[in-house]
Amino acid sequence: MMKSLLLAVIFLLLTGGGLYAQKTVLYTGNPVVVKVAYLNPTEVVFEGEDIASVILGFSPESISLQNTSRALFIQPLVENLAGDIFVVMKDGKSKILSVVSTVPDLRDKSVRIIDQVENVSGRIEKINRTGLTPAGLIKAMMLGEELDGVSVSPTKQVIIEIPIQLTADTVYDALFLKGYIVDMTDRQNFDIKSITMKGLIAGSMYKDKAYFVIQGE
Repeated sequence: MMKSLLLAVIFLLLTGGGLYAQKTVLYTGNPVVVKVAYLNPTEVVFEGEDIASVILGFSPESISLQNTSRALFIQPLVENLAGDIFVVMKDGKSKILSVVSTVPDLRDKSVRIIDQVENVSGRIEKINRTGLTPAGLIKAMMLGEELDGVSVSPTKQVIIEIPIQLTADTVYDALFLKGYIVDMTDRQNFDIKSITMKGLIAGSMYKDKAYFVIQGE
């Protein structure tokens, strides 16, 4: 079983393409600027923290806002949206997002907010001890394994639009590597070797799932 999983890994060369890079921000207490675009979604992920409530600094009719326990999905319903979103975490601390409008191609597709440098340093140390490789990350995703220093969270991030649109439902964040799981139930005959992504290191199809590993920021 393990051998067949490893053989399923397909290594792909780094090529230009349509991968959406995730912006990482260390929260220092100052508002985080998030660039959004009319009728286009932006994902904001709070690393290691759970959301308790969200307070808008503008009319709720001007925005579509959904959230999971650790992520917000922002979609402006009016043009030139601007204002603040106050996100209260379960530990009582709050974070401020300053929303500014731009054109769709220049918007932030995904923003990851980290609270403390110490948290990052500890994770790097744990990941380095495991000797994590792209093949090892794909194997862990296939088996649903937990890895030291690697956070696993749900997502709705569109990772590619050409030749088909693929939306990940799970992300494995290893800081310098990111692994995405995509449900391919309706696309099982699709050849993932035809996919080109900026930063792509490895990809694999196994049963009804596709697994991609890209370079983290």
